[in-house]
Parts: sequence; structure tokens; C-alpha cells
Amino acid sequence: MVSGNPPKAKLVVLHFAVFPMNLSSDLQKAIAQIAIRQGISPEEFIVQTLTEKVKSLQSPGSSPATAQTGLRDKEGILVFETESLDHIDFNALIAQSREERAWE
Repeated sequence: MVSGNPPKAKLVVLHFAVFPMNLSSDLQKAIAQIAIRQGISPEEFIVQTLTEKVKSLQSPGSSPATAQTGLRDKEGILVFETESLDHIDFNALIAQSREERAWE
């Protein structure tokens, strides 16, 4: 039998940041729907999404200029926001392109 004082417990302090977020109900619903499709919790989805974003901004090829191009990933598709394109006649553009190719 060992006598004396019992060993002291080590105190381990982990620093966790708490980020309270006010998410709109639409954003909450979208997060929940995507998380369900991926088979994860909404919290896991948020952590994964933030991790991916931070890594992409920390990558060597990333710069504030590329981050400001308006490009974003939407469910695996690269997308950028524009003004409405309703005024463009895409059929006319395609026809013009075909005509130009025929002249080549």
C-alpha cells in the first residue's frame, strides 16, 4: 500500500470559440435539406462547409482577387451571379455562331 498524497489530476484546457449565429429561417431550411441529402447533421454540414471555405482561402492559388470574382460552388457546380439574362436571345446567338463557323 502506497501512502502519501494522491496524484493531482492534470487540468487540460481546450479553447473553443463560440460563434452565435443568427441564420434566416430560409437558410436554416436549406442547410437542413442539404444535410439530410448528405446523411449528416446540419451542424456537421456547417462545419464541413466552413472548413472547405477556409481551406480554399488559405490555398496558395487563392487571393482576395479570385475570392471577389463572384464565383462560388453550388452543389458541385461552379456558378457566378449575373444580372438577369432574360433580354438575351440565346437562339440568335447560337445561329450567329453557326453562321460564323460556316464561313471558316
